Amino acid sequence: MKKILLQTLLFAAAILPALSLRAASGTLFDYPVPPDSVTDLQPRCNYIVERFWDRCNFDLALRNRDKFNTVFGDWVGIMPYASSEVVHSSIDKLMMRFEKKGADETLALATMAEQWLYSDTAQLRSEEILLPFVTAAANHKKIKKENRRHFEALEKVLTSSMVGCNVPDVPFIYPDGHNGSFADVKQGSVLLYIYQPDDIDASLTRIKLDTDRNARELIDAGQLAIVTVFPGEPDERWRKDVESFPSTWVNVAAPQASEYFDLRRLPAFYFLNTQHKVLARDLDVDYLLGAFKVANEGRKRNEK
Repeated sequence: MKKILLQTLLFAAAILPALSLRAASGTLFDYPVPPDSVTDLQPRCNYIVERFWDRCNFDLALRNRDKFNTVFGDWVGIMPYASSEVVHSSIDKLMMRFEKKGADETLALATMAEQWLYSDTAQLRSEEILLPFVTAAANHKKIKKENRRHFEALEKVLTSSMVGCNVPDVPFIYPDGHNGSFADVKQGSVLLYIYQPDDIDASLTRIKLDTDRNARELIDAGQLAIVTVFPGEPDERWRKDVESFPSTWVNVAAPQASEYFDLRRLPAFYFLNTQHKVLARDLDVDYLLGAFKVANEGRKRNEK
């Protein structure tokens, strides 16, 4: 009984905001309603997400962009409670229906997806869900060049730094002025730390990393590399800043960083495996220190 009650409350939390939005703005079509026989939270949300657009008249919806945008947000709002497989299949179905639409329609869909899934006010921040919409706009040759360039650039950022992707060979400049690239980093797993000099949060974070015994021992054992990245042209302020950084860290400037990483929120962490595949991002430094402790303790046990 407690399980059913909890699921009911969670389902209400997922659906009621969408229903209130729809009631306030009017409706373009009736949303699917799961049968009473489907009682668990995820199957009910799967039912809605999978069939969400079945009753939509897209010609009418696209003439009512504000309402369509609200409906799109309702769909996105249910996604966290549905399975990944259903979410992706429902996106594929929607994209197939838009293949026959024009450039304006594809651009409108990508713009809505960016608003709901990537912007600072995004209801659900998910680059994985956003990518198909961005790719469709980036590859649509009838979309105006200036609009297409925006989505081409966003696609490059997403495919360079989202979880599951491999960070490309980003060009670097070292403090002594010589050029390098991300391919230079060959030691163990990689903690990529992007920051701005003189940022207080960045300074406090750097001190925590610098003074962490487990991080130092993992670096000495060849199992971890910490790479600090200043996303700008190397200048004296940055060079002076890195003078106090540990010599065991890789400290670089990357003027082209904005082409590969989302720099809207700094400082930012990316944790990569030895092949530079992104395993996690947007991590808290205290969480990282805990993970380093576990990894280092495991390393020591294996060495006994």
